[in-house]
Amino acid sequence: MKIRNVSRKSLPAYLAVFLIMLLFEAPRLNPLLEREGAKYPFLLEAKEILEQIGEKSGIYGLSRRLHDGFSHTVSLFGEPVNAAPHIAAYMDTWRENAVRGAQNGSADKTAAATANAAKTDGKTGEALPQTDLNSQDSGQNSGQDSGQNSGQNSENPTSSVRETGQAEQTGVQNAAQSYTYSAKNYPFSEKLVQQAENPGGIACYNALLPDYGKKKTVLLIGDSMMMEGLGPTLHHRLRRRDNLDVYREGKYSSGLSRPDFYDWPSNLTAMLEKYRPDLLIMSLGANDTQDIVIDKKRYFIDTKPWAELYLQRSKEFIALADDGRRHIVWVSLPVMGKEPYFTRTRLISQLQEEASKTAANAEFVNIEHLLTENGKYTTFYKDKNNQSIRLRSQDLIHVSTAGGEILTDYVLPTVDKHLSALYAEDVPLSYPPAAGMASRVTFTSKLRQKLTEYYIWLPQTDTVLKEKPRAPLAVQETIAAQLGGKKFPVLYLLHGATGSGKDFAEQMGQKLQKLADSRKVIIVAPSCEPFGWYLDSPLIPDSQIAAYITEELVPHIDSLYPVNGRRAIAGLSMGGHGALLIGFKNKSLFQSMASISGVLDIRSHVQNWNIKKLLGEYAQYPERWEENAVQGMIAQKWPATSPRSIIVLTGAQDTLVLEENRKAKELFYKRGFKIDYAEKPGGHTWEFWNEYIPQVLEKQADYLNSVK
Repeated sequence: MKIRNVSRKSLPAYLAVFLIMLLFEAPRLNPLLEREGAKYPFLLEAKEILEQIGEKSGIYGLSRRLHDGFSHTVSLFGEPVNAAPHIAAYMDTWRENAVRGAQNGSADKTAAATANAAKTDGKTGEALPQTDLNSQDSGQNSGQDSGQNSGQNSENPTSSVRETGQAEQTGVQNAAQSYTYSAKNYPFSEKLVQQAENPGGIACYNALLPDYGKKKTVLLIGDSMMMEGLGPTLHHRLRRRDNLDVYREGKYSSGLSRPDFYDWPSNLTAMLEKYRPDLLIMSLGANDTQDIVIDKKRYFIDTKPWAELYLQRSKEFIALADDGRRHIVWVSLPVMGKEPYFTRTRLISQLQEEASKTAANAEFVNIEHLLTENGKYTTFYKDKNNQSIRLRSQDLIHVSTAGGEILTDYVLPTVDKHLSALYAEDVPLSYPPAAGMASRVTFTSKLRQKLTEYYIWLPQTDTVLKEKPRAPLAVQETIAAQLGGKKFPVLYLLHGATGSGKDFAEQMGQKLQKLADSRKVIIVAPSCEPFGWYLDSPLIPDSQIAAYITEELVPHIDSLYPVNGRRAIAGLSMGGHGALLIGFKNKSLFQSMASISGVLDIRSHVQNWNIKKLLGEYAQYPERWEENAVQGMIAQKWPATSPRSIIVLTGAQDTLVLEENRKAKELFYKRGFKIDYAEKPGGHTWEFWNEYIPQVLEKQADYLNSVK
C-alpha cells in the first residue's frame, strides 16, 4: 500500500520531468514528428502543443540561451565560431518578416496604416522621422542626446521628441509612384519624388520594398520521395515561417504509371480544391519505372511509345495544377544506386522537365548532381571530423534526413524566388536604395510589432544601370548590379537617447557617404526607440531591441545587400552602451565594436532615461541591471583576452559619462582586453560627435577590410 501511494505521488513528477525533457529535445524531435506527421496527423498536433507549452513556459527560451551560452564558451576557448550557421538560422526569420513597408497605394489603407503607426508611437514614446524630406527640425530637437535632455525627460520620453503629424502619408503615396534619382546610377526621366538636400548634403528618399506579411499557402505533394528525405526537411523549414501555411500530402509507391493503384490526377484536383496553394512543390516518379497498361494494351518501359505516353501524362498532370497564377516547383529524382533503375529514373526526370516548360510559372529543379561523390552515387560522405554521415537508405533509393537537409538547402533558393514573385504581385513597383546617397528603408519588425526604419549608405560606383528595376523581385539583383557585383563589410551605427537613425543623415550624412565611398563599406543607422537602450526588456513585449538588431536587421541586411560577412557596430551615448552590449553578447556577428561617449554603466543611472521602465526597479531586480550593464559584463562574465577590435572614446569635458568610461577602461585593462581608448577635447555634443565618429568608423572599416 505504501509503495502504491508513493508511485501515485511520484507519477506527476515523472510526467513533468518527461515533458520538460521533450521540450528541451524539441530540435531533435521536430524532424521525426514532421516526417511521420504526414502519416499520423496527431503527431503534428502534438508538436504544435509542445511548441506552445515551450514558448509560454519559457523553456524554449532557456534552451536557446543555454545553447547560445555553450556556443559562446566554445568560441572563447576553442576555435572561432563560424558565423554562417548562425546567420543561416536567422535567414528564415528574415524571410518571414523581411522588407516590409509597402502599402497598397490606396488613400484609405495608407491613412489606416498612418493611424496605427501614430498610435503605436504614442505608446512607446518614439516618433519616427517625418517622411517629408524637406523637414529639417530634428537636428536641433531630437538630435540632442541624453546629456542635455536627461533632466527634463527622465520621466516623460515624449516631451523632447518631435511630433509626427503627417506621419508617412506623403512618403508612401510618393513611393508608390515611379520616380528617378539624381545619382548617375539611375539616369531615368520620370516623375520626381521629393528629394531635398538635407544639412548633411545627402538626398534621402523612401525605398518601398515588398510586403512579406500576407500569408501564402504552400503544398508539397509526391510519393515516398516527398514522404521521406526532402519532404520532411523542406516541410519543417517552411513551417517555421509565420507568413506561410504549409501542407504536405503524398502516397507511398504511387506515380503516374499506375492510376489503378493511385489516381494522382483526381487526387491532385481534390488537394488543390482543399488547400488552394499559391505554390505547389512536387516530387514523384520513383515508382514509374514500369510498364504502362491501357485497355489491356501494354506499353513497355524503355520504348519510345512509353516515353511519349509518360510525357503526355506529365503534361496533363502539370496542366491540372497550372491555373495561370499558381507557381509550381517540380523537383527531379536524385541519383539512384541501381541500374538500369537509375537510367530509367533519369529519363523520367527529363520527361518531367520537358512537361514543366508548358506551365507559365513552373520551374524544374534538377538534383541529380547532389548526394554524389565524384559525380557517382554514394551512400555515405565524410564530414569535417572525418565521420561518416549516411545520405541514403539501404535500398539505394530513398534519402536519409541528412541527405534531405542537403537537398533542401539546394531547393530552397528556388522556392524563395517563387515566393518572392508571389509577394511582389501584392505591392506596387518600387525602387531599391541607391548608391551614393542616404536611403531610408522601412520594413515591419515582428519583435517590435511595428513598422521600423533604417538609413543606409551604399558606396558610390561607376556602374550605370541602363534600365530601371521592373519589379520588387529584382531589388537584390539591382543593388548588386549598381555596386558592380562586389561585396562589402557593414558598419552598424546606433543613435543616442531621444534620437533616431535620421540624426546621422542630417548631422553627418555627407561625411558618412564619403567614408562609405573611400573605405568601400556599407553603413546602416537603424532607428531603435528613443529610450530602447538596445536591450530586450522583460517587461515590455515589443521593446526587444537587441534581438531586433541581431535576429531581424542583420539577416535582413545580409539577404538584401551584397555583404561579405564582416561587421562592426558603433554608437554614441545610449548607442555606445548598445554597441558594446550587443557586441559582447554576439561575438560571432561583430568583429569590431566601438563606443563614443557611451553610457557604460546603466547601474549609475537607475532613475534616469526610463531605464527602469525596461528592467524594473534596481533594488528589486539587480540581476537584470547587471546583465545589461557593460561594466558588469566586463567585470564578471568575459575572459582575459578578446580577438575583436574594441574602441572606447569620450570627451574629456563630458561630465555625464567620463568617469564611467574611465572605470570601464580600468576594467578592460584588468581583464586583459586590448582596447583602443582615448579622451578627446569636447563634451556630450554633436560638435564632438561630428568630429570623432567618422574617425572611429574609419578605424573600424580599416580593421574589417584587413580581416582575412
